[in-house]
Amino acid sequence: MYLVCGRRGGKTFTLLERMLAKASKQPPRSDIYYIGPTNSQSKELIWDAMEARLYEMDWWYRPMVSKSRFELSDGRKIYVIGAEKISRIRGHKVWHMCLDELAYFGTSFIDVWRAARPTLTDLRGSADLATTPDGKGSQAYDVWLQSIEKPEWQTYSWRTLDNPWIDPKEIEDAKHELDEYSFRQEYEATWELYEGLAYYNMDENKNLSNCSAIDYNLPLTMNFDFNVNPTTLLLSQLVKDVVYFRKEYSEANSSTDATVRHFCEEHRDNAPKLELEIRGDAAGKARSSNTGRSDYQYVEEALRAHGFKYKYQVPSKNPPIIDRVKYVNGWLKPMKGDPRIIVDPSCKDLIRDLTSQGLDGRVPSKKNNLGHKADALGYNIYWEHIIGNRQSQRTIEI
Repeated sequence: MYLVCGRRGGKTFTLLERMLAKASKQPPRSDIYYIGPTNSQSKELIWDAMEARLYEMDWWYRPMVSKSRFELSDGRKIYVIGAEKISRIRGHKVWHMCLDELAYFGTSFIDVWRAARPTLTDLRGSADLATTPDGKGSQAYDVWLQSIEKPEWQTYSWRTLDNPWIDPKEIEDAKHELDEYSFRQEYEATWELYEGLAYYNMDENKNLSNCSAIDYNLPLTMNFDFNVNPTTLLLSQLVKDVVYFRKEYSEANSSTDATVRHFCEEHRDNAPKLELEIRGDAAGKARSSNTGRSDYQYVEEALRAHGFKYKYQVPSKNPPIIDRVKYVNGWLKPMKGDPRIIVDPSCKDLIRDLTSQGLDGRVPSKKNNLGHKADALGYNIYWEHIIGNRQSQRTIEI
């Protein structure tokens, strides 16, 4: 379970009650772990509340402050540690663990999870994650994106105002003390980016949905942006005026040819009936000075070799970047009506682009190697919005 909640929204209390519920069914000689940002913060967050609840429930327990744990009957233990002490968890049989304030871990989540995850194996244990957001581009945000993709994970979110024990006046006072972005993040539990966003209309709650299943009876669009690390290919389908981005190919240190052949191998059984559309960066038409061939020649050659039919839908030159971004924002969130872009949560690089890519002046910044997947999406939307509506525009079917 992953909780994303506003400040003082009650997430730590929820974790405490979840731990005690798990402890009531905890096998003998097994452990429960509460893990906060640091050892001292963890004890400040939950130690006193844990001891008070154990006393209220009239359980037998022994607090061992020096060992950062509560000892229960039958050799059961509840540990309270910080992420920097995560190596202490190795070798334990863990029934349940809580990772609280994940966005504020000074220790890499990858390192924490690498040590913690194997300890759940013996008892088929469970884990709860919780945090107040601390901006897009953080590890906590990446983990949240992964959690909404996995059906075995449950994700929940609520605002500070949803806690009935919080005085509404406190919320109003905060509005006068915090800027808009900080207030939304701290009290409304939204993931914010503290600089201008290129794709400011991207809304994870409205533009993300499980849509990976390809309908082989409909045209399938291959959307390209040509770069080496990683390569970029998005698969999308237009269904009733909505473009569904179903899958991304993002292969490090690979090539256009290898990426397209990967696609062909995955979908070769449907090659006879599948109608492909090729869209993407017009610069891919240019011949390489090293090989004398263009990127699209490699694409077409691989598709023909595997028996695919396709339509080549690439304009003679790329649209102005500002126009392309404008149309993407318009399709992400039209002034009237429902979103016209839906992205499957498995398209992690595309989501990262749409939620994190800032601006360099008036155009999207290429900082941190962002933008390749968003560019590929943008070429598609530009075609649908402009080129595809022009009766005079010709396409070539091969």
